[in-house]
Amino acid sequence: MADAAPLPRRFAFRLVFACFLGALLFTGCGKPADAPKNQTKATTNSAPPPEVAGPGPNEKVCFACNGQGTVPCPVPGCKNGQVDCPGPCLKLSKGIWRHTDIDGKPSDVLWQVFNSPDGRETFAVSEHHLGEVFAIQDGQLKDLGKCKICGGSGKVTCSVCKGTGRVICPICNGQKFIPIAWTPTDNPWFDSQPDVIRLADGRVILGRVAASLGDDRTIITRDKKVLHVKASDILPKAQTNSPAAQTSPAI
Repeated sequence: MADAAPLPRRFAFRLVFACFLGALLFTGCGKPADAPKNQTKATTNSAPPPEVAGPGPNEKVCFACNGQGTVPCPVPGCKNGQVDCPGPCLKLSKGIWRHTDIDGKPSDVLWQVFNSPDGRETFAVSEHHLGEVFAIQDGQLKDLGKCKICGGSGKVTCSVCKGTGRVICPICNGQKFIPIAWTPTDNPWFDSQPDVIRLADGRVILGRVAASLGDDRTIITRDKKVLHVKASDILPKAQTNSPAAQTSPAI
């Protein structure tokens, strides 16, 4: 054909190179670049959570708190951080409460009986008035309303545990772990108690010598148990308590 002519060799090479470059760009369009290797490791090999520290060398979990660091509040009557109100309001823990047959009143209700100063009048108040204050005025028992201290609940926050119901463990001092050599009856806290009594037979008691008769000794423990032992069975405190907690002999 008259209008057809061969292309110059240089121009043909440029045309082929341009087509190759376009194809390369086309296949790479839209493909995200590979993440750096160091970035990949940072996202897939995260550091493990720190392990909870356990007992160290020659240590064990505290036997008093089982490794919690706290124990139930020791205040008598403390329940869930609440104790009886110190005010004059009615409380089931104060006075004598009993079932009393009163006309028209349920038989399962507890009542507390009050007597007038001259003993001529008797008044009964039911448990439905707990947390309220009553007083005999002009010969009559009057309800003065809810206690101003507890607001009528009959309970206040325990000042020792601050309402938590738990206190720092006195054995491990909140550390959760103690030396292996410590035992429930041989540790700094126990040995520092002023009423520790150790007997020659190995028994250890928290209590006091309440009576002496010849060689006989009567011991009343903290939990109100009564024991009778010989004076010679009681070891001197100077030999049983730690030096920082020595006290005068109990007998």
